[in-house]
Amino acid sequence: MARADSINKLIGLGTWGLVTLPIWGAYVFPLAVAWIVVAFNAYWLLRSAQLGIGAIAGYVQLRKSEKVDWAGLASASPGFDRLHNLIIIPTYKEADTVLSETLDHIVSQDFPSERVAVVLAFEARDGGAAARAQRLLEKYRPRFGKMWALFHVQQPGDMPGKSSNLAWAAPRARKLLVRRGIDPAATLLTVCDADSRLHAKYLSNLAHAHLNDRDREYRLYQPALLFHANLDRLPPPMRATNSAYSAWSLARLMFRQRLVLQSTYSLPLELCHAVGYWDPDIIPEDSRLCFKVLKHCGARAQVRPIFLPVKADAAEGGTTWETVKAHYQQIRRWAWGASDVPYVLGSLVRRDSTWPKIMPVLGFVEDHLTWPTHWFLITIGNKAIPIFAPLVASSPEGVALLEMAGLLLTACLPFLFMAAGVDLLLRGGSRDPLEWCGELIGWILMPVFTLLLTALPALDAHTRMLFGRRLGYQVTPKFAR
Repeated sequence: MARADSINKLIGLGTWGLVTLPIWGAYVFPLAVAWIVVAFNAYWLLRSAQLGIGAIAGYVQLRKSEKVDWAGLASASPGFDRLHNLIIIPTYKEADTVLSETLDHIVSQDFPSERVAVVLAFEARDGGAAARAQRLLEKYRPRFGKMWALFHVQQPGDMPGKSSNLAWAAPRARKLLVRRGIDPAATLLTVCDADSRLHAKYLSNLAHAHLNDRDREYRLYQPALLFHANLDRLPPPMRATNSAYSAWSLARLMFRQRLVLQSTYSLPLELCHAVGYWDPDIIPEDSRLCFKVLKHCGARAQVRPIFLPVKADAAEGGTTWETVKAHYQQIRRWAWGASDVPYVLGSLVRRDSTWPKIMPVLGFVEDHLTWPTHWFLITIGNKAIPIFAPLVASSPEGVALLEMAGLLLTACLPFLFMAAGVDLLLRGGSRDPLEWCGELIGWILMPVFTLLLTALPALDAHTRMLFGRRLGYQVTPKFAR
């Protein structure tokens, strides 16, 4: 633990070093900083291309997948008649209406409902959980093969949140399945957030992918997360940020070697059992479980994409200010995943650290290091040298480098338009002209929103790591339609 804390402090220190590099670097080695800015802008152009081109390719794959008869293909696969699905929904104080919408989407699955078991994983500290559980069980239990409500009793050392809830619920759910004669080795586990709306073909697509993979016992599965479920309720200018997240969630499925679990995902129940389930004392439960599997199984374990949408809520509050606050807190919680970098790097310390295993590690570390720093390197980088080192900026080499840096950033714009177009296609439907204008303003002001709602909350998380301040789990508010 002490070693991990030391590494996290170094990460926080390094983050602040990069954030302030354009300013202090312009004094110490301005020409070198100009080259660094050019190199980073070239890197950002590559990332932008991955976003734009990946979103288009992912969209094509997703639309194709939506048209496939996955139920028919899965039912023709050996072992289908024995396959069961266990779905766990961790929840804390979410309203009946929010959970009902999630459960309705599970009911609508084209996988045989008698082989679907659902667990509502409540927190015992939630005073209204028992009554909520009774109402939901009465309404939905007849519509599934099995359905239970479990209540997480917090243990010493538990971090309140999704990870400790799952660590409590999953092994108990497995015991319940065994008692009813269901083979856990023939069971797929899916984790849903309280607001995860699974596509109607998700379980059948998952079944087909699993049954037709010779290394099925080592596979994890990630669908496309689209933050569209409540997007029309958000102030139009704030929608662009969530649209960009949705486009990236789809685009990253195309880079399967870098895939890491996020939010809603699936894996064999026995694989989860073999690695000891989730860790109850951390916040980033999805990435931690992913790397526990990689560490336990080596290169045989891989995350495979499911090209179907899972709609989720964007962060929302009762007012515009509360929406901004909720968004900030959600991004800060996601960025706290950087605290897992020491564990993730430790997963490489094995003899079988082959390329397929290294790629998700490199992708995870890269994402978390650029998250709080990219805005400052891109935005301040080009402006700091003319201000703090005017002689270098006016030199022939300085002029050429600054012009190149600007051209590289301009070249990013078409890929941003591609991502915006894909998001609009995914959302479909008509829009009020005023809302279109509001959303357009959001895209125009993307640099401002990126600073306030992406870079700063991530920097907040890294600063907490630097000073050894732990971040408590804050549940994102959920609202019914």
